Amino acid sequence: MGKSHYLDRSVTISRWNNAAEPRLEIESGDEVTLEMHDASGGQVHPGMSAEAFGQMDTTRIHALTGPVLVKGATPGDVLKVEILEHQHEGWAWTGIIPGLGLLDGRFDQHFLHHWELDETVTRSMPGVTLDLAPFCGVMGVQREEAGEFRTRPPGPWGGNMDVKHLVAGTTLYLPVFTEGAGFCAGDSHGAQGDGEVSINGMEAPMRATFRLAVETGCSLSAPQAVVPRIELSSRYAAAPWVAFIESDENPRTACQRVVERAMDCLVDRIGISPEQAYVLCSVVLDIKISQLVNVPVTTVTGYLPEGMFE
Repeated sequence: MGKSHYLDRSVTISRWNNAAEPRLEIESGDEVTLEMHDASGGQVHPGMSAEAFGQMDTTRIHALTGPVLVKGATPGDVLKVEILEHQHEGWAWTGIIPGLGLLDGRFDQHFLHHWELDETVTRSMPGVTLDLAPFCGVMGVQREEAGEFRTRPPGPWGGNMDVKHLVAGTTLYLPVFTEGAGFCAGDSHGAQGDGEVSINGMEAPMRATFRLAVETGCSLSAPQAVVPRIELSSRYAAAPWVAFIESDENPRTACQRVVERAMDCLVDRIGISPEQAYVLCSVVLDIKISQLVNVPVTTVTGYLPEGMFE
């Protein structure tokens, strides 16, 4: 049985840089709990205004905790990341930033929605109760290239993948590019729809516990995960889903139409604003590719769970 470690969020990084000194060194097989800020690096707080949100320092985005050096990890190895637990701190936020997100031309003002999180649900949007499924939007190792790199684009090192199924119980495998791997995590979400369309999930400060182990004699070109049987919450599973279907030669255009239709449905059904509908889609609407065979047209479907409506 490995040792257990704790790393606080007093120091964070917002760039990949393989020259960064590790904040913690552990043995392969040890557990580590990382204390993480929300994606803003602690700038957003409950009750913050949209105006103040618009003045946020975006150079601090993601605010990752780490790096954690795993002894024995060398380039060409694989870092096995067993995701053991996530603990949120009772609040989260989702925003709209003009010029960003899937509907980057729809809104010209910053918007900020605050969520109060119970243990497993949130009731912070009129007309709906949303189930929580916490995970880290960013988990990765230091890149092979020297220099500093923004954390927004993901890649073979992992990073800002925003895969909502990387919840507790999942095992993530990452290729190692540097000595010690340099594992970092952050951008923790209380919940997120597949697509994260407004540019945010439920951005939430959190503590996450991982077991990190080095696997030798195997290699990966990019991240891979073993996900337990994906279970919907009992409320979502017991009810139908509304599916919005669109086809287009440009998959992004099809996605935009799906989201616009889902937003219209939410505005009409529960009387929320378009801004509220957009952030709600970002945390609960699941966008899937339905077909790629009818070249050049792609079909995209967006799913809303009926079980969320009160």
